[in-house]
Amino acid sequence: MTETRSEALTISGLDCFYGEVQVLYGLDLVLNKGEVLCLFGRNGAGKTTTLKAIMGLVPSRAGSIRLDGKELTGLLAHDVPKAGVAYVPQGRRLFAEMTVAENIEIGLMARGKGKTTRENVLDLF
Repeated sequence: MTETRSEALTISGLDCFYGEVQVLYGLDLVLNKGEVLCLFGRNGAGKTTTLKAIMGLVPSRAGSIRLDGKELTGLLAHDVPKAGVAYVPQGRRLFAEMTVAENIEIGLMARGKGKTTRENVLDLF
């Protein structure tokens, strides 16, 4: 029997630039639900730019980014997490002296989430 997987994240024909310098050329990528995807490449290959484009931190000039079928392309960076995407910057310079639980509490307070959400998040850890 063939197993069918639904697409969680789909990137199609993504072009991104820094100024006039193109750094992503027609990127196509599919992440199915239940899968783990790793981006590998040398420095300057576009790994970080891909993540920043997904998060709305680098605008695209062409292409589409979809999460569970919902178009993310063109969303403001602060609206992307509301759609269900999270990003942890390299270096983890954010609240390094705090525990995971304390960092979660800060995030929940900033978003006005309550005890039920806290319990659900802490169950993941």
